[in-house]
Amino acid sequence: MFETTDLILYLKAATIAQLGFLILNFLVQVKLSTRSLLGSLFTSSLIAYFICPWLDHSTNIFILILVHTGCFSVSIFFYLFVSSLFEDGFKLKIWHGVLFLFLNIFCFYVFLASDIRKQASIFAKVLFSMPQVFYLTLILLTLGKVLKDKNIDLLESRREFRVIFSWVTGLYSMSVVLMEVITKDAGYSAQLDLINSSFIFVLVFFISFRIFQFRENVFPNEEIQKEEETEDPLDENLLQKLNSLLRDKKIFLQENLTILALAKQLAVPEKKVRRLINKGLGYRNFNEFLNHYRIEEAKFMLSNPSKNDFQVLRIAMDLGYGSLAPFNRAFKEIVGMTPSDFRKQNNSAK
Repeated sequence: MFETTDLILYLKAATIAQLGFLILNFLVQVKLSTRSLLGSLFTSSLIAYFICPWLDHSTNIFILILVHTGCFSVSIFFYLFVSSLFEDGFKLKIWHGVLFLFLNIFCFYVFLASDIRKQASIFAKVLFSMPQVFYLTLILLTLGKVLKDKNIDLLESRREFRVIFSWVTGLYSMSVVLMEVITKDAGYSAQLDLINSSFIFVLVFFISFRIFQFRENVFPNEEIQKEEETEDPLDENLLQKLNSLLRDKKIFLQENLTILALAKQLAVPEKKVRRLINKGLGYRNFNEFLNHYRIEEAKFMLSNPSKNDFQVLRIAMDLGYGSLAPFNRAFKEIVGMTPSDFRKQNNSAK
């Protein structure tokens, strides 16, 4: 019979080996990209999370800092990896780095540099619980966005995975963080550690399997995509009908247009419309699809001398945008400049 401590060690070792294999897949079998790099960093931070309790003050200072940095960064890397996994065109921003530095500096101070853990004041207890509160908040916000964007995702396998991933990861993450908050003063519990290690082992195996089960959608593979395209031919008549709605009726100008509304216009199920836009027109996201047609129309309107008196806000509203900010953001992302600059440049050229 295994002792509880031995079983915990075996589970953690197996999970670490599994995570190492996942890193190898990200870096070797998958084309190097921001997404695969973030996946490797998140997986490495999970390994650090396992190793962290085994460290003591006799450990080499460099290893101590490296492992604790990974441990403190699990939620940040989780947010970044999940965002890159489900958002097409995801890019790292400066504030991501600022958040990473701030959280690590704060955690190093609270958990290692200060004696807040030993203080009995309410302020000290609140401050000591802040990292866990931040972790939980970031995880919930991340999973909330994953579910919120499900309706505009045009990849069916990724849409299904969003729900499974959100529920499984969300419930587990919340239970771990809440357990850490509740038991932070209770000392080490082998039983809780065993339950935690078992759940993480199963969760890592499940997530690893599902990620690579649909990785042709997440990590595009040209050969797989070509095979899919030849499996089930598109309905060309339906595609022509959709192009007619876009070209002649300019349905994309309708404010708050949804896939459901478009499906009603075409008299087909939503799933068929998603596949039509994805496979027939080459878009992976419904907002990306709408923005493409709206920005093309915006370029035409901004280049038209008869519309020079039209304010940019009016053009944005005519294009179906609810406000100016999303129009400016979409225009700059596609064209590379703001609508006002585009109009000025066009007028100067003329």
